[in-house]
Amino acid sequence: MILINLLPVKVQKRKEGARQIVSIYMLTIVLAMAVMGYLWLSYNREISSRRQKLATIQSEVKKYQLFQAELQRLTEAKNTIDKKRAIIKQLQGDRDAVVRMLALLSIKAPQGKIWLDSLTQTGNSVTLDGVAESNEAIVTFMRNLQSSQYVATGSTNLVMSKQFSVMDMKLRRFQLAYRFYTYSEIQKK
Repeated sequence: MILINLLPVKVQKRKEGARQIVSIYMLTIVLAMAVMGYLWLSYNREISSRRQKLATIQSEVKKYQLFQAELQRLTEAKNTIDKKRAIIKQLQGDRDAVVRMLALLSIKAPQGKIWLDSLTQTGNSVTLDGVAESNEAIVTFMRNLQSSQYVATGSTNLVMSKQFSVMDMKLRRFQLAYRFYTYSEIQKK
């Protein structure tokens, strides 16, 4: 039997074109779904691997936090020891300061002309209270002090000088102030 196509060729071509468009559309949708599925799986894998890395890093951080706390405790202990060591070194360096100060006064004071009543030390400032035979004895004492390497240049000052009488003798009550260098300060110079 002979088949005759009674449909016009254009209609058939249109049907075939529509079928091809639907096929391409479906293929595109399937391909898009496949790409989205692939991306979703790869991102999920990457997320899970990053979560594992994060968990590993967090466990390491916890482990190192113990070491960090120990390091901080040891650092604080070291700083405390260093401070104590510095204080001990300073005390050892200047432990003879009072002895040197008194030796200086005994050497520099004019014999039989000056008598010291009190000595006050505040840091490196020294204040002397005493009695002198005359103003010349006070001046000599100040010059003698100023010539010492243990006394800061220009720091010797007469704070007060008053005349008073004891058994018909005229004496001078005086107060001197000066800056005293310790042996360690002289070594640094």
